Amino acid sequence: MGKQFQVYLLPTDAVNLVAHLKNKIDMRLLSSRSDGPQPVEIETPVRSQGGFSRADCLLVPNISAEIKMDHIEAQAYWNVDMLFSEVIEFSGCHFDGNTLKRGRLFYDPGFYRNERWQEKSAYFLKWADSVFRHAKKFLKRLPDLEAYLGADAELWRARGGVFVALAVKGQPPIIA
Repeated sequence: MGKQFQVYLLPTDAVNLVAHLKNKIDMRLLSSRSDGPQPVEIETPVRSQGGFSRADCLLVPNISAEIKMDHIEAQAYWNVDMLFSEVIEFSGCHFDGNTLKRGRLFYDPGFYRNERWQEKSAYFLKWADSVFRHAKKFLKRLPDLEAYLGADAELWRARGGVFVALAVKGQPPIIA
């Protein structure tokens, strides 16, 4: 089972969190997709498109990270296989100016191969635990939401911003 924690972060919070982590931990950001068989390094955890922004990146150690790429032939791109790769997924936090959807940081500590459990490297597991520990110290924990939030998201919510716990197309959102 993977390890994760939920977050409510405005785009500025996501950028600030990554800057804080880079100050504390040797890491870089990757895109989850690539035009070729090598992962692509990116500068910011935030992507903007169609009137909203969201967190969409992978956190990886600067050294000794095992990255497995899969070719998605029908759509002509390569994808980081997050189950078998030593990465932390940082995703969600869709923000359209009116609502902020919950996001998460997530990683798998291992996987099954040939019906046997295989842990990811000890280096990666120690590194990932350190990332989670530093991120949680940097953010504010809200037990009632079972999530952590950034300083800007907290101010935005205090001024009337709406946190969305879950949104399913065609259904009303579940407000946090």
